Amino acid sequence: MFALVTGIFSPPDTVRAGDVVVSRAATADAIAERIVVEPEGLLFPIDSSPVCLVFNNFGGYSKVSGGSGHQGVDIGSALGQEVYAVESGVLYRQWTDPADSAAGNGWGLDGDSSAMYRYYHLDRFADGVALGDRVDRGQVIGYVGDTGNATPSGWHLHFEVRPGPDHTPVDPVPLLGIPTDCTVYNP
Repeated sequence: MFALVTGIFSPPDTVRAGDVVVSRAATADAIAERIVVEPEGLLFPIDSSPVCLVFNNFGGYSKVSGGSGHQGVDIGSALGQEVYAVESGVLYRQWTDPADSAAGNGWGLDGDSSAMYRYYHLDRFADGVALGDRVDRGQVIGYVGDTGNATPSGWHLHFEVRPGPDHTPVDPVPLLGIPTDCTVYNP
């Protein structure tokens, strides 16, 4: 059920996101070691059906930052697949510029564990969810799209994990409970 893959960053000794603790995160030459408090790891941020393609591209090329600037992972999907709150917390930021910002439509979630999460390129936001709202783990907060700097018709979710207290982005892939029906692509 888990996809343990290599990343391309210099990790701290331990990272905590939600109920998941990584004792040694992935590096270019070592597979991640993790201790999972919940059997499934950090909740996967989208519905994996009908399409789920996990591009293990943390730290890779970014249209905004260039080489080594990609601060999240891209999860390819079909237009409109549900996007979930991976942890209970508060929606602290909303990006609402679907054409002219890197994020397009997006959410920032401040989780109860002090980790922060970012969700970019949403087609639309879930009905009844607004900036400042408290959301529950597993609650639908939006739907996958191609807004912002995403390639047109390149529907995907850009997902970031930023553990506290400094909220420096870390590779989400070793933290996620990746469903078995997803395909993981390594660079």
